[in-house]
Amino acid sequence: MAADRNSNVVAAFRETVARVPERPALIIARGGRAETVTFAELWDRADRVSMGLLRAGFKPGERAILMVPLSVDLYAVLTGILKMGGVAVFVNPWLSPEHIASSAGFAAPDIYVGSPKSQLLRFRHARLREIPLSVTTGARLWRLPARLSLREIESAPGDGKVYPVAASDAALISFTSGSSGAPKAANRTHEILAGQQLALAEEFPLRDDDVDMTTFPVFALNNLVNGVTSVVPQVTFGEAARVNAAATIGLMLERAVTTCSASPPIIDELAAHLEAHPGTRTRLRRVLSGGAPVFDAQLSTWRSAFATAEVVVAYGSTEAEPVAHISATERLEARSDVRPEGPGICVGRPVGRVRTKLIRIHDGPVAPEEGDWSSWEIPRGDIGEIVVAGGHVCRDYYRNPAATAETKIADADGTVWHRMGDTGYFDGEGRLWLAGRVHSTIHRGGQAVHPLLVEQAALGDGTAVRRAAAVGMPDGKLGERVVLVLEAESAEGLEVGVKRRLEAAGQKVDEIVISDGPLPLDRRHQAKIDYSRLRGRLEQRSGRGGGGA
Repeated sequence: MAADRNSNVVAAFRETVARVPERPALIIARGGRAETVTFAELWDRADRVSMGLLRAGFKPGERAILMVPLSVDLYAVLTGILKMGGVAVFVNPWLSPEHIASSAGFAAPDIYVGSPKSQLLRFRHARLREIPLSVTTGARLWRLPARLSLREIESAPGDGKVYPVAASDAALISFTSGSSGAPKAANRTHEILAGQQLALAEEFPLRDDDVDMTTFPVFALNNLVNGVTSVVPQVTFGEAARVNAAATIGLMLERAVTTCSASPPIIDELAAHLEAHPGTRTRLRRVLSGGAPVFDAQLSTWRSAFATAEVVVAYGSTEAEPVAHISATERLEARSDVRPEGPGICVGRPVGRVRTKLIRIHDGPVAPEEGDWSSWEIPRGDIGEIVVAGGHVCRDYYRNPAATAETKIADADGTVWHRMGDTGYFDGEGRLWLAGRVHSTIHRGGQAVHPLLVEQAALGDGTAVRRAAAVGMPDGKLGERVVLVLEAESAEGLEVGVKRRLEAAGQKVDEIVISDGPLPLDRRHQAKIDYSRLRGRLEQRSGRGGGGA
């Protein structure tokens, strides 16, 4: 991604606007209609926002909380903030109001920009009321619900300038999903955003005539730089599985979408709709998914539903995206040549702009002495913790030195490695296989048990068991015992088949529990098991003397 001398990432967007001013930049579905804005119109709005924020007293380097739904308003404000050297702070809207207020307050913002509904949250929490400046995207009466409206901010022309920043200046602060504990504020600098754009462009190249449907905000930012139209379907954060598949497919056909990137539950819903309506044909050439484990049964369905498209699964995280990727065809043909008893999930070879290591699983900070990794790195084929480094990998967390020390490794040459929080191994072809999460690794009788390997064996072909989760529970003799929790349509004959598959895969469990209802999932994508909440359920069950989880 190009950037001008001051390293501001918005410089590349300005160059794209000059090249394709009248091309649609964003087409965003909202409330049964579609908002559309061209590249030139979006630049004009961002330019006005930038100048209006400066007039209101917001200064370069200061932080702005964004509580705006996916909309043209969101991207106009985001681009305007970055353009004038401000820092955009995204707070996870799927969290509870208390968590949102806590996260927003933690970022110590100087301005709060939000929808009229989100302004009510600001009134309810003292830390948010203390923010000096507030802007509503709706109407304003006197100083309610905010000091200024977005319309007032945009009332005067901009200056056309992209304000100078250093490459190491913060640009975007976004909170992690919190799947391994409290959400952390990942600090994406202008340099890291530029590196991420380069990595995405190299690994998932876009054509000039592509139209990309995406539910990932970072991918839409990438599209703005590349001059590619982004189509954003109506999706509510935290309710991905409830996407209106018929309406989304209709939007895809109406706007001649050629590429699609979305979380696994959304792809599941789209695939199910296409399978149920065999006469419907999209123009997709690529379907890209990530954000949660994708099992072979899902991939088989996706490949059948999107018959004309290349189906790709990407691996990464908020702090490092992308890390690796693999096509559905290669994944379904992949066989582990080093762990035949329980292969895990193959996520492919690391991308060109990332370096990877596998280290022994360790609870606590990692600090190789003078860059000597010999006591930390493990032999190829063994399962270890995945660490990565690269130009698009976040180097720290905002105002959280403890989290930085826990999840970052400073090398002797200045390289900062990020601990992905996942366990895995490399096969003989250099492909990375996931085995589970570090924090959910079960230590049973002096041996490490990797939940994903147990769950994969239990799922089988995915027809009898909908979801499976292996959890370590305290045990006086073993340290931890392995409890396998199953979610299924019917419990009849289920346990016998699961035990047979576990035995064939060489996976041992101490107890099988049939869940009374759906297993708890992450609030963001509704695709990953929330092991902390599930463990809490099991503890309650134990206190009640048995029953389903």
